[in-house]
Amino acid sequence: MEVENTSDLKYYGKVLAINFKKFLDRTVDKYNNLFTLTPEESKEVFLEISEEMQQKGDYKGAVEVYKKMLASEPNNGNALFKLGKVYSNTGQFSEAREALKKVVVLDNSIAQAFYLLGSAHFALDENKEAMEALKKAVELNPGYAEAYYKMGLIFDARSEHDQAIAAYQKTISFSPDFVKAYQSLGFAYESKGMRDEAVKYFKKAIDLEERRGGK
Repeated sequence: MEVENTSDLKYYGKVLAINFKKFLDRTVDKYNNLFTLTPEESKEVFLEISEEMQQKGDYKGAVEVYKKMLASEPNNGNALFKLGKVYSNTGQFSEAREALKKVVVLDNSIAQAFYLLGSAHFALDENKEAMEALKKAVELNPGYAEAYYKMGLIFDARSEHDQAIAAYQKTISFSPDFVKAYQSLGFAYESKGMRDEAVKYFKKAIDLEERRGGK
């Protein structure tokens, strides 16, 4: 195959880097030198590789790619955010918390970063910190149903059932098919001794589940 110009040469370098990702440590650096990829193009290659690894379930490989990027650019917010998401998705909540804490310092406008940080804190039984992060998430995105739901769980954990009910109601106002929110409403009303209200929401949750099963 004859490569005719510099643009084609750089593109070909990207393709080779992606297809030979199993030799990541040596190959990407090699092709960066051979095909003179710019720093921005190198980042793009790394991100493409890591995304493909995640799609194939190779989360460990994706983490290594992000770490490699961060070794040379510790304040790369995009890589830190994606690393935090991978850690969250694989249940590595301590690692997720540390990555996401850096993200929100670098950029305090990403609602999902605060949500994931709050979720990590919650998983680690750090409810105060979790609530602070989740409140920031809904401040940035007032329709963030998942964040309201997680806040409801924290209120429930504190036996603050009225606040929990309000949070769950917010959840279903933005996401009417959020089955777990109806279930949690049922349990919150049950905790308050309001059996009729509890049954109503339990029935709603069952109806939604049955409708989904029929599709």
